[in-house]
Amino acid sequence: MRRNKQEITDKNEITEIINRAYTARIAINRDGAPYIVPMNFGYADETFYFHCAGEGLKINLLKSDPRVCIEIDESSSLVKDSEEKPCSWGVTYRSVIASGAAEILTDFNEKKAALNIILSHFTDGEMPPMQDSAVSAVTVFRVKAEQLSAKRSN
Repeated sequence: MRRNKQEITDKNEITEIINRAYTARIAINRDGAPYIVPMNFGYADETFYFHCAGEGLKINLLKSDPRVCIEIDESSSLVKDSEEKPCSWGVTYRSVIASGAAEILTDFNEKKAALNIILSHFTDGEMPPMQDSAVSAVTVFRVKAEQLSAKRSN
């Protein structure tokens, strides 16, 4: 990281940023160029969990090349300089970047556990029952964070 003073190294703060976010952006390799998809997610034990339809471009690309990069951010406010020079303005934020390989889950129990992690990210403890047919109908994949970094701008 170029500006070490902006780096966040506290694992609890990194997890807080991840837990406060509802959307992660996933960059997937599409013929040598990034293909970015915003997705809802869950997070546990330095692993991101995602679900999507059983087929489509995203799944085809992940099967071809499972390497991904994930970005999550939290913006809070616009910061203007005292002289009102727009080129000196900024935004306070915290962000997390992770990379790893996507692994499509095929075991029913692993899929169900992953879906529960995703659901728990959006609920405060009470989770509706999950029907087996719903678990079978979706594709679930996980990305174990091989690299994980975070930074802030004040």
